[in-house]
Amino acid sequence: MVFLLWGTMPLNMLHAQQPSSPTATTVTGRVHTADGRGLAGAVVAILETLEETHTGSDGHFVLTSTHRGVATLVARAVGFVPSTIDMVVPSDSMFVFRLVPRPPTLTQFVVVAAGEYTIGSGQTASLKPLEVAQTPGAAANIARAIQTLPGAQNVDEGTGLFVRGGDVTETRVLVDDAWMLSPVRFDNPTGHTTVTVNPFLLDRTVFSSGGFGVPHGNALSGLVRMESAAAPARQTASLSASIGGVSAAYGTRLHPRVGMRASAGLNSLAALTATFGEAQPYEPPPRSGDVSGSLEWQSGAAGRVRLFAVRQGGVFGVGQAGVGSTSHYGARSADGLAVLSWRDSSTTWRPAVTVAYASFDRNETFGTFQLRTRLSAPQLLASLGYVTTDGTRWRVGAEREALSAAYAGHMRTTTGEWSPVFTERTPSTRIGAFVEGSRRFASGFHATLGLRTDQSSLTGRRTYDPRVSLAWQRGALALTSAWGVYHQVAEPTYRRALPASAFSPMRVHQFIGGVQWGADTLGLRIEYFDKRYADLWQFADRQEPVGNGTGRANGVDIMWRWRLAQATSTRVTYSHVRSRRTDPHSGLMARSLADITHSVTWIGEHVHRSLTMGTSVRYATGKPFTDIVGARPDEGLAAPVYDDPFAARMPAYLRSDVSLSWYRALGERRGLVLWGSLSNVLGRENVMRYRWSEDYSVRFPVHAPFNRSIFIGTTLLL
Repeated sequence: MVFLLWGTMPLNMLHAQQPSSPTATTVTGRVHTADGRGLAGAVVAILETLEETHTGSDGHFVLTSTHRGVATLVARAVGFVPSTIDMVVPSDSMFVFRLVPRPPTLTQFVVVAAGEYTIGSGQTASLKPLEVAQTPGAAANIARAIQTLPGAQNVDEGTGLFVRGGDVTETRVLVDDAWMLSPVRFDNPTGHTTVTVNPFLLDRTVFSSGGFGVPHGNALSGLVRMESAAAPARQTASLSASIGGVSAAYGTRLHPRVGMRASAGLNSLAALTATFGEAQPYEPPPRSGDVSGSLEWQSGAAGRVRLFAVRQGGVFGVGQAGVGSTSHYGARSADGLAVLSWRDSSTTWRPAVTVAYASFDRNETFGTFQLRTRLSAPQLLASLGYVTTDGTRWRVGAEREALSAAYAGHMRTTTGEWSPVFTERTPSTRIGAFVEGSRRFASGFHATLGLRTDQSSLTGRRTYDPRVSLAWQRGALALTSAWGVYHQVAEPTYRRALPASAFSPMRVHQFIGGVQWGADTLGLRIEYFDKRYADLWQFADRQEPVGNGTGRANGVDIMWRWRLAQATSTRVTYSHVRSRRTDPHSGLMARSLADITHSVTWIGEHVHRSLTMGTSVRYATGKPFTDIVGARPDEGLAAPVYDDPFAARMPAYLRSDVSLSWYRALGERRGLVLWGSLSNVLGRENVMRYRWSEDYSVRFPVHAPFNRSIFIGTTLLL
């Protein structure tokens, strides 16, 4: 399968990779210490292109670059605080850096919180800039890039985040601290297809596989925190067109302290499936549209007020979607999020306020059953931080979330009409508050302690969540740990007609212990986790809610990074998990859907001048499923007879991807990017689920939506 795309790489990715030119130029200078001595072996790099060199014995450097235009030159060395200089390339100036010694308790290797990984250029970055876009097989999808990190199981071909043995609903997705009601665009029988937010509208994404602090509640397993992109430094624009859709983006600086961004797009797989075929019958193929924008005012030297909004909708259908071979699934959805946030860290008092409104409307049809879901959630979050003279950081905060949920179920009658089955309206309010303190000691010990309390009108109960995070570092060695209690209110559809006293909040006790060693060029991180669940809510037959479930998930995650040379790096992640929970049908303890025993991902990258090459290999134990071992008559029709719950496993998941990108400058501000990728190089037909014949005597595998795919594209920066 070949996809020919034009203009699908967003602007800020181009800024991060730009510029390149056939003619190279040199940047010269010197790095010295406070007493004027030349510093040998220091790294000097251009952030925008990652081109770098090392200083000689006298501290002088010569950096060859194909960059043109504004750039940031950075110098860093082990034991010293990095320094940056804003410059314009080409330049005949000599750049001089004066590096100040770093306090002895810190090194080049940065300790992150237990269970936390960062995608972006933040201080705690475990993955380098552009990792979302350049991860082979991720297709610039945030969730697919997160799945290459430890702790996220590859349950299917989709983007659902099953974190450390937990269900996909146990992970909460935030944008500027506001909750997204629907973090996936489509749900289909082989998995979620994409997240709702374009990663290039964001500044960075932080993934926590557990151990997150008390400022974040109502989540059991994972947390994805997205921060919207800041206002552009100058006017930018792009146009995109492909066989799969069209889009446009624009950004400008309206005032020295005011900037805006806007984008819109339409996407459809109809032309792709018509041209190249499909592994499962789409009826109709997925199509969607979205519009987004942001407006930012810089209120001070370290303060900003930002409005971010996104609205989108989509429709698709899948044939042969159920256990029986003739079932059809269709969905039409629309969702939106608007977030107004204020942050200020210019003084020892650091306020933060977020006001948001999220909405979600989806109409699903599955065979003869139709479900309409309407959700809306106004949100208010406020917190105040304070830094004392001894370096202790305190933060107190509160939040209010009003969720309005409406569900309407219909059954198709023999005459083809839809007959009402149930209608539920479940308004709920959740109010939470927290206090947290953290302190870094001279011995290299760092402690964070907090207490959170929440009360929901759905449960009528108040919960208390104490949480502790500890870290110790000495040189390149660091030890981390976290313990805490986490509560989450199950989705309102579970409650139905239950009284609040019978609808207990779900709970998990979690412990994480880890060790990490190394620096930027070589690093190893190992974490053990143990999670004990109580009061779980699940669905049994005929979508009947069943509570009081228990469970346990434990395992180990390993991440190994190695920079083989200046331009070559590799990363290997391994996750082992054992996840069990109460089966809602039988009441017995059984494997959970996320019981993916082994998951391994290898990613390698090499940069050669203007060409970036990447490859990845992913392997995962097949996900468990409940087999059908026979059939019995039921009102004249065949009804399935199930084996023990989740006792069988699907074949192992294996996929390999490669990617290439090349940049050429077209003047000072324009550029051209040629890129391509080959997905599923080995052409493996991964099984995502099974379906059966109408009498349940024959089982058929349902493969991933697409097999081997070639993506070729070009992007023009205007």
